[in-house]
Amino acid sequence: MKQKFNWQSFISIALLFSFLIMMFSGVVLYIAPEGSLSRWIGWSVLGLTKSQWEQQHTIFSYLFVIFTVLHIFKINWALLWSYFFMNKFKFVFFKEILIALSITLIVFLGTLADINPFRWVIKVGDTISDSFGENIERPDIPDPEKLTIEQFVHQVSKISYVDFLEITKYHQFEIESKDQTIQDFCLNNNIQPVELYEKLTDRTYYIDSLE
Repeated sequence: MKQKFNWQSFISIALLFSFLIMMFSGVVLYIAPEGSLSRWIGWSVLGLTKSQWEQQHTIFSYLFVIFTVLHIFKINWALLWSYFFMNKFKFVFFKEILIALSITLIVFLGTLADINPFRWVIKVGDTISDSFGENIERPDIPDPEKLTIEQFVHQVSKISYVDFLEITKYHQFEIESKDQTIQDFCLNNNIQPVELYEKLTDRTYYIDSLE
């Protein structure tokens, strides 16, 4: 006899899987360096960049909401609704509802007001995130990895485009055009923007590479 598809099991298991991925991606983003720094140093976890983890977290958050709604309305709607039933003009579970609502408001307003322990939780994440940028050289230009090669050469490395071509030739880097972004160039050549920056700004290394 063919077993009937069990919607309750399916929804519960799918809810668990989406929750686990959403939780893990949330932890990753909690400790991740800010966007520009993560792109500059090529920061990743399990082979996924911060941007890719953000995408995963967003999609699985929506998936989690969908399965949560299904779990409520298809499995537990009657039970959940019973919590809000009124008996003689009083909620049956008034105390539980009040405590749950209070906790929600305290966490929301406490985080908004930036008070402890919520401030401490945020500070720990910021401290871990900032630690990835220690001893990392970065040009004083917003999002330098988004500049084109030509812009990067003139604004950041302060060398001529011809010299840049010589250096890329020496390292056997492939370049599509001067309008290619540094991020794409580094991705194609398996090098991080910070490593390219170090090569271009190290004058000793630069002179040796052109000999």
